Amino acid sequence: MRWHCLQHLPDEGPGYAAEWLAAHGHSLTYTRLLEPYPIFPGVDEFDGLLILGGAMSVHEEEAFPWLRDEKAFLQTTLRAGKITLAICLGAQLVAQALGGEVHPNPDPEIGYWTVRFSAKALAHPLLRGWPAKATVLHWHFDTFTVPPGAVRVGMSAGCAAQGFVWGDGLIGLQFHPEMTEEMVEHLMHFENHEAAEEQEFVQTAEQIRAKLKSGWKGRKLLEALLENMVALHASEANFLSS
Repeated sequence: MRWHCLQHLPDEGPGYAAEWLAAHGHSLTYTRLLEPYPIFPGVDEFDGLLILGGAMSVHEEEAFPWLRDEKAFLQTTLRAGKITLAICLGAQLVAQALGGEVHPNPDPEIGYWTVRFSAKALAHPLLRGWPAKATVLHWHFDTFTVPPGAVRVGMSAGCAAQGFVWGDGLIGLQFHPEMTEEMVEHLMHFENHEAAEEQEFVQTAEQIRAKLKSGWKGRKLLEALLENMVALHASEANFLSS
């Protein structure tokens, strides 16, 4: 399966997703948005789309003009019905494209917090194999409303919308199942989080490091999700060839 990745920051790469895709024989190409003149592929050049996080807001088009081009590209991929996994900023961009609203979360949510997944979402084929809840990494200031026609994935104590499933093959996640321990360290450095004080839904750098080993739970969610997305693609390909 041919995957394409939209990457917004150098240190926020696909992490565990890239490892799983490579181990299972899938290709992965990139559009790196902060590079000069980013180029987007044609919709016939990839089968699945992976959209990553970033420190910018979906509303900062003046500061990051490439956001306009990315949003236009997302509208094209949505019309084409591409299998899509969108994470954090990526999920916010897709939510907005589908008619949802993106706005500041009541509080920042940073660290390892538990997400409870909805029974309706767990019945969706993309979430086959997921548990009822999991402790996963969060790092966001904004959030989104669940787009019209989508199913809420779940919620945490600090955020009412932890994701959505739309149609058969599109999922947006507010949390970060893809981040390796090294990526979390880079993120804390980038955000100067060593100086951060504990808040209701913000853990200190020391608290985050103590929970880094919890990252395997997010990784297991991601691996199950990717396996389900690949199975969906295979099913669609078999249907079209029959």
